[in-house]
Amino acid sequence: MKSKYKRLGQYIRQVDVRNTEGKEENLLGVSVQKKFIPSIANTVGTDFTKYKVVKKGQFTYIPDTSRRGDKIGIALLEDYEEGLVSNVYTVFEVIDEKQLIPQYLMLWFSRPEFDRFARFKSHGSVREVMDWDEMCNVELPVPTYEEQIRIVESYKTITDRIALKQQINDNLNAQMRAYFKEFIGQSEPVSVGKLKDYCSMQYGYTETATNEPIGSKFLRITDIAQSYIDWSAVPYCPITDDNHQKYVLSEGDVVIARTGATVGVAKMLGKNIPDAVFASFLVRIRPNDDDYKYFFGLTITSKEFLEFVQTNAGGSAQPQANPPLLGEYDISLPDKENLIGFNQRIACFLNIIENNEMEITKLNEVKTSMIEMLSSR
Repeated sequence: MKSKYKRLGQYIRQVDVRNTEGKEENLLGVSVQKKFIPSIANTVGTDFTKYKVVKKGQFTYIPDTSRRGDKIGIALLEDYEEGLVSNVYTVFEVIDEKQLIPQYLMLWFSRPEFDRFARFKSHGSVREVMDWDEMCNVELPVPTYEEQIRIVESYKTITDRIALKQQINDNLNAQMRAYFKEFIGQSEPVSVGKLKDYCSMQYGYTETATNEPIGSKFLRITDIAQSYIDWSAVPYCPITDDNHQKYVLSEGDVVIARTGATVGVAKMLGKNIPDAVFASFLVRIRPNDDDYKYFFGLTITSKEFLEFVQTNAGGSAQPQANPPLLGEYDISLPDKENLIGFNQRIACFLNIIENNEMEITKLNEVKTSMIEMLSSR
């Protein structure tokens, strides 16, 4: 370790305050994305007085690291004044925030290297845990209070900018969909049929993804389940099939998750798409007529289409949606002449949204670089 590194144990202490009042509000879990999330635990018959209270500015971590994909669940509470967490979680706080700022410490915990360190330091026969002693033995650089403030504020400036851009995109998406519904309501259908009558459908390309920059980008369900596709985070796929070209995605394609809890979730691909191929758990839908690509894109990514898929998806172990099922969705096509103005307006919406997404991706890269730089201080 570098000489400027300090042992974390001298800056933190455990907190064990129980919910003696039996409150049932703000029951929280901790994700491997290092955020507090609403708990999904079955609380029927639960004794809430056993839960721990975590207050704003305090940390919670899950000592068990063996079932979390080589990551540790740890988070700093900032969005609530207080919450409740399981009694098997560890709650702790910074002793003196003039010595170590909680937000700076959370940046250190956010590093991928800390996940690897936590797994390496975990031990146990039945389940591997990073216990409190190991947490206290963590070493980290602790710069001056002023330097910590500068780092935290710089990071916050970036995250605030990302949040602003995402809020703008959320508003633009809402406006675009409102315009789409208005357009449908005012258009006389010239053709009524099933989705399969107007689109081609295809299962994805079956191959194993890799983080090595080899081959083409390889979309997964987790990539399209986000608010937008962060292409910098999408893994790669070595091409091993001479017929792979038929799987390559292009602007206007819609990809749909065909299995699991996110079945029916769909994304329309825009002009910024890199060279990419399907994953095996996605279905691609491509309109037969390119003039209808925005119309079909908004139709397939609508709430109504999602409800149709989730209602009708079959499967014994988990819901499944295949092309024959998706193709049965009823659809009415407007006159092509009416699409000229519609396409122009949708293209304007999408252009702004995609430019914002590109900026968000670049800002996320800066965030990552800032976190990685903490190790070199």
